[in-house]
Amino acid sequence: MRTKALCSFLLCLVFSMQLQAQNWRSTPYQVYGGIALSNYFGDIGGSAAENTIYGIRDLDIAMTRPVIIGGMRYFPGNFLAFNAGLAMGWLSGSDQGGKNEHRGYSFSTVLLEPSARLEFYPIKDFRIGSGVDRRGMVRNYSEFSAYIFTGAGAAFYHVFPNENLAARQKRDNISHGLVTMVIPAGMGLKIGLSNNTDLGIEFGGRYAFNDFLDGFTNDISTSNDVYYLTSVQMVFRLPSLSLD
Repeated sequence: MRTKALCSFLLCLVFSMQLQAQNWRSTPYQVYGGIALSNYFGDIGGSAAENTIYGIRDLDIAMTRPVIIGGMRYFPGNFLAFNAGLAMGWLSGSDQGGKNEHRGYSFSTVLLEPSARLEFYPIKDFRIGSGVDRRGMVRNYSEFSAYIFTGAGAAFYHVFPNENLAARQKRDNISHGLVTMVIPAGMGLKIGLSNNTDLGIEFGGRYAFNDFLDGFTNDISTSNDVYYLTSVQMVFRLPSLSLD
């Protein structure tokens, strides 16, 4: 009995998803904008212990900084989307309270990140309810989508070191460029607010191709810098641009 009920539920889920997926043809374009919070993980800062619990203990809430994001996505099919995005904001880090507090390094980095991503939607516009507006039209308010993404981007950056870090850069002749490639990867969720508007929540990391987003590296550094963006977005669905 339980097996039959489970199979019935899965069939209904798949059937509902297939029905909702047909809507992509009429609204294949989306634009979005929102605010994100950045968290940096690199050579400056860090926990006072060797075991960082996969970086969790390295998280410094005081160093969280704001980022503005925006972009556009296009759905060529039911469950895939191409996303062109832009993020502008700050990264910050400090040795205060960490295992290297004696160094006294801190920095603030201005960041501009254009990116191109491929998104996969295992759940796309799944309807969990609907309503009727004042004119008697059906409104699909209770839809949600979940996705994972990866792609490629570039981080254009400028580092503002504190006095101690600037002295170390000068002493060790630490020089770095102003741009590096980054690999974004993460997951997101979109909740329908109306037929043409969604609320988006997204979490993703960026793996940098260099170790200088904080303006510092040394011989014992074993990995490049990483930063995470956690965002809240407003998503607007646009009609097809076809001239047919």
